[in-house]
Amino acid sequence: MFTVFLIIVDDNSVLGEALGAADTISLVVALVLFIKEAPDRRKQFHYQAWSIVDAAHNVKVSYARILALQDLNEDGVSLRGLDAPGAELVDINLSHANLSKANLMESDLSNANLSYANLDNANLSHTKLSAANLSHAKLGFARLTQANLSSANLSNANLICADLSNANLSGADLRDASLSGANMEGAYLTGANLKNAKVSDYELSSAFREGAIMPDGSKYKSLEDGVTNN
Repeated sequence: MFTVFLIIVDDNSVLGEALGAADTISLVVALVLFIKEAPDRRKQFHYQAWSIVDAAHNVKVSYARILALQDLNEDGVSLRGLDAPGAELVDINLSHANLSKANLMESDLSNANLSYANLDNANLSHTKLSAANLSHAKLGFARLTQANLSSANLSNANLICADLSNANLSGADLRDASLSGANMEGAYLTGANLKNAKVSDYELSSAFREGAIMPDGSKYKSLEDGVTNN
């Protein structure tokens, strides 16, 4: 048998003030503990996110992987060396991500937001990047052999020494892009905009340039049309 005591206290009484102070102290202590434990909770969250990414390895379609990668990037976690070949990552938002040395070979990154991302030395060969936003992205020494970059935004991108051989760059925006030392053999630049791009005539000579806007702002026409813009 239990006896319950009900105590009615005046808020203005000494006991009432003491109880009120105790509630306030409890809240402060709880808040301090919550803040103190925040880093541990964040680490646990990152661990779970990486577990999702790892579990999706060799899985083509995984919406959970897309969300996990986006969450990690939003938290400023480096995605350097990410290994996700053949992954479907359509519309993913990885702006400002560190994806240097990532292996995304044969992945589908169509319409992805990779603006300001670091993709230096990344393997993007045979990757679908059509209509992707790669403005201001770092792609130095990246492998983009036979990649589909049609209608992609590569304005102000750094593509120094990138391998763009046989890549589809038709309709791509390459204004102010840095292409010094890039391998453009067999690359399709039909309708691409290369205005103010840092690239030599020699580097462009082995690419298909019909209808492209050249670095000087002129439109390229082949010899068959009786005009050369070299």
